[in-house]
Amino acid sequence: MDLSQFETINLPLHTIIMLVFYFVLGMYAIFSAILYYHWKAYGNDTKITMYTLILYFSITIPLLIIMAIMAFII
Repeated sequence: MDLSQFETINLPLHTIIMLVFYFVLGMYAIFSAILYYHWKAYGNDTKITMYTLILYFSITIPLLIIMAIMAFII
């Protein structure tokens, strides 16, 4: 096998960082939807369910905002 036949792919660092950010954002959306569905469907106590969801989103959304700022600045 001759490896010289393959071309080198040159992606800028900014493009790679943006792709990783969008991948993480997509995974976050899927995970959040699954979490929300399960807490709503199988949660017994409505107050605890709402408290958990509010706590989850209040912690993770600022982290995503920080990741977005870092991804767009680099």
